[in-house]
Amino acid sequence: MASPSFPPGYVRFDDVSETLPEPTPVPVSESVELETLHLPGPDPAIVFVHGGLGSLWNPYPQLDAFEGTHELVTYALAGNGNSTMRQEQSLSGHVADLLNLLDELGITNPIIHGHSYGTALAIEYAKRHPTAGLVLHAGGDHDLTPAWEKPLLRLFLALRLYKIPANDALIRQLAYSVGFHEETPSVVVEDFLQSNPLPHRRSAWTTVTEAFWGYDGRPDIERVDAPTLVIHGPSDGIVPIEVARGTARRIPESVFCRLQRTGHVAMIERPNAYNSLLEALIKTVREDRDLEMTVRESVDENGSEVSEVR
Repeated sequence: MASPSFPPGYVRFDDVSETLPEPTPVPVSESVELETLHLPGPDPAIVFVHGGLGSLWNPYPQLDAFEGTHELVTYALAGNGNSTMRQEQSLSGHVADLLNLLDELGITNPIIHGHSYGTALAIEYAKRHPTAGLVLHAGGDHDLTPAWEKPLLRLFLALRLYKIPANDALIRQLAYSVGFHEETPSVVVEDFLQSNPLPHRRSAWTTVTEAFWGYDGRPDIERVDAPTLVIHGPSDGIVPIEVARGTARRIPESVFCRLQRTGHVAMIERPNAYNSLLEALIKTVREDRDLEMTVRESVDENGSEVSEVR
């Protein structure tokens, strides 16, 4: 039997999760503990912020690729995973949780990596707190909610469908139809879904509806004062690619990268190319270089599938 076809640099979720320590709870306030995986390494720390209905394990190819060479943090937002709930779900509350988490871990001036709705949290953090670098993947500074999402989530909440395991099939169908590029192997999609099971806690769903719906960070986006990498896939059926391009134009020091043959989770679909872009940002931060020049050099050297840099 032929072995599954994986993209270059891909590593199975099970292989990553089995070799890394178990996430542990970190108190960030009197009422909130965040389920956190903290891996030691050199500065700058890379902090991964997942999106709506996401998981701290979403960046598992990056956790594998950068373990030991960079300090890494990934965590479940309050109300998600095994993190405790917030009494009030708000974007500002989640930003405060992140600030307190990094303070507890002794991390200053990190690279913040936001995915999907996590890009809103990353942007708002970077507007207000010292940030060495910013990665915005599959998101941006506005229009993060597709038209089909609001009626679907309202139905799930009204009828408590999130408690029914059979509804995992609906999330799988959505993943195949709007989340991934058509050439992404099904074994990769299924592996990702294993890392990100459908949340059965109501609080994970209200994180989306109460903290992220209606987000618009454009009015003061120029406050982001950090080299910013905006990465988007042409087959992203959740956040339009023009949202990402516009975000990159509005942030003073930013570079937009279109990663070929990817959808909403390019970090999973093309990990080698994606990781080379992250390395370019890290090099920019460490050596105080020009981000666009460093990204272009990386693309030329690694032959990555980046079809647009601007």
